[in-house]
Amino acid sequence: MSASSAGPLAGVRALDLAGEAGVFAGRMLAELGADVIRVEPPGGDAVRRRPPFLDGVAAGDPPVSLYHLHFNAGKRAITLDIRHAEGAALLARLVAESDIWLDSAAPGEMDALGFGYETLSALHPGLVYATITPFGNDGPMRDYRANDLIGAAMSGLMYLNGMIEDPPIVPGAEQAYHMASLAAVSAALVAIAGRERDPERRGRRVDVSMQEATTMATLQTANANIYTWHRGIPERQGLTGLGGGRHLFECRDGKWISFTIPVGEGPFFGFFLDWLRDDGVSHELSDAWLDPSHRAGHVAPVMDAITALCSKHDRETLFHEGQRRRLLLMPVNDVADLAHDPHLRSRDYFAAVEHPALGRTLELPGAAYHFSATTAGIRHAAPAVGEHTDEVLETLLGIDGNERDRLRREGVL
Repeated sequence: MSASSAGPLAGVRALDLAGEAGVFAGRMLAELGADVIRVEPPGGDAVRRRPPFLDGVAAGDPPVSLYHLHFNAGKRAITLDIRHAEGAALLARLVAESDIWLDSAAPGEMDALGFGYETLSALHPGLVYATITPFGNDGPMRDYRANDLIGAAMSGLMYLNGMIEDPPIVPGAEQAYHMASLAAVSAALVAIAGRERDPERRGRRVDVSMQEATTMATLQTANANIYTWHRGIPERQGLTGLGGGRHLFECRDGKWISFTIPVGEGPFFGFFLDWLRDDGVSHELSDAWLDPSHRAGHVAPVMDAITALCSKHDRETLFHEGQRRRLLLMPVNDVADLAHDPHLRSRDYFAAVEHPALGRTLELPGAAYHFSATTAGIRHAAPAVGEHTDEVLETLLGIDGNERDRLRREGVL
């Protein structure tokens, strides 16, 4: 079956007013084929000014932010001063033409501007109104501010991250922001599906708490059972794996590999002993270690043998030889490894996107899913400031060039 290039959300329109906590949600909707309109104040928003910058140069107003190039890819961009009466009126008209509202403003902020859920649902009963806030729109902490660091800390994720002997450390890659965005998109799509089944086609409010979304990594796991059943508090494991031994080892080329010998009965430990013998690795292991109960009480010699084996080979050699011997070895990839990963390349995970304004072709990571009848992915590069203002206002609202010129002179656009 040939896949359509329209995307599964073709015909769905989203207004994206989210900051860093939710800008990834808009990108995912764009990947799925939705028409995502990024609404920014005149001059562009703070996301465009966040480092790192293209070629390491913070030049221009705004400079070319790599953060913006990634998270706003696939969207259309308009500028609109929603604090201006005419700007607010234009936004209200755009709401009537849209399916999803997405913001990460503080609780009550949009209500004060006239864009709260009650107001917009009365204007457009079918609107799915999705918000991402640090702690949700109610509860004793609703008005507390937080960034990704605080989201990781308050969710319990940070406590589990790091080495056993060190303090908790924040996970990389803004996990709290990303998990909040994932929750927002998932819930918004459920709301869209529910609207389609509702005879009255009513939209719903989607209230995402960054803290709650990020606890998927802590409480939506066996960690919760350890506490509720045993009153134990899960701790940082560091390099420790199953059975109390390490599972991450450094290879001869300085790269890292995950090396786990399966627990329980079976021939796997024998395969490992065969590898040590074939490779001439000196060790103190014997057939007694074939008994899992013996290994459980003598972990250190096994770790020493794995360390010696890994020190003899580059990671790629270890990985393929380990797979051949039916052992659990997998590379610990860095970003460069992912960029050149042949499996990701074979699945067209990376997309080459032309950026006419920069005169460059950008390679961007794409969607983490494939559909049989439609395609998902980035269809165009991140837009310039207000690049689609004229197009959106003319095609959706019927505002002509003379009126747009007046609005620009008065600072509305």
